[in-house]
Amino acid sequence: MTERGFNFLKHDNKWYYLGKILLTDKYRRTQHPDVFLACYGEFVTLPYESRASIKKFILSGSGDEDGDLSEEDFTTYREFITNVARRCGKADSIVERVCNPALGNTIVGTIAPMDLPVEELSQIIAEFDALEEFFLTSDPIKADLDVNSEGVKTLVIENMLELHLEDVIRRNFHQLFPDLEIVDKNQHYRTRDGTYIDIFCKHKQDDKYTVIELKRDKSPSSALIQLLDYMNQIMKEFNTDKVTGILVCKEMDRRTRSALCAIQSNMPKGSSISAIEFNLKMEYSCM
Repeated sequence: MTERGFNFLKHDNKWYYLGKILLTDKYRRTQHPDVFLACYGEFVTLPYESRASIKKFILSGSGDEDGDLSEEDFTTYREFITNVARRCGKADSIVERVCNPALGNTIVGTIAPMDLPVEELSQIIAEFDALEEFFLTSDPIKADLDVNSEGVKTLVIENMLELHLEDVIRRNFHQLFPDLEIVDKNQHYRTRDGTYIDIFCKHKQDDKYTVIELKRDKSPSSALIQLLDYMNQIMKEFNTDKVTGILVCKEMDRRTRSALCAIQSNMPKGSSISAIEFNLKMEYSCM
């Protein structure tokens, strides 16, 4: 069983934990996060009957729902799209293109986010809004956050923050890695071996490929091995021995540091590997 699966089983609110995983995955992949948040912000305010009509409309478009749509279903859906567009200031066509996959199920056999309890959805979206405000403005977060024993308000949404790591890096990529440029079109690059690279990029000056591996739910040593595997795949796929690797992890233990030093000294000429440690705990003084 994976660590994520174990955490799901032991979590007090399984709907919340599952919803956090589902929505974070979708949010991380959307090209319009403002529309995504506006979509759910509107959806959770609707009565059950309206949510059911919207669900029926979306499922009918994917062939998962039997029966004809009623005129009321069409009307409810169109009103929903119009209201979301008003929330985010985007065209209806863009809103519809974002909302349908955001609410629907993209993987057969799993639950669709729109089937999650409204209370849990509302809580998750509020946390997304808080993160958005933190990353996109300089104002204090206007949300009800926990207060620790030292009187400091702390935004600690541990699992969500780790899942947000990629989004944070992509949003601030030019500041974090000024010599690199992303070449994976903001989606995980799929290698010939069928594995997916978290962030695939190149050096601006010499076009040297760079693989960035993000450690979320596995040990740094396992992530280091995975990074080396990805680097080797890229070397073969693009017929080059000049590939750099960057491991981004929460912290490295002594054994991982020792292994990294040994690997660095034995890398082919033109290639390199390094690690960056991060801390996603965000605090501000309670006034």
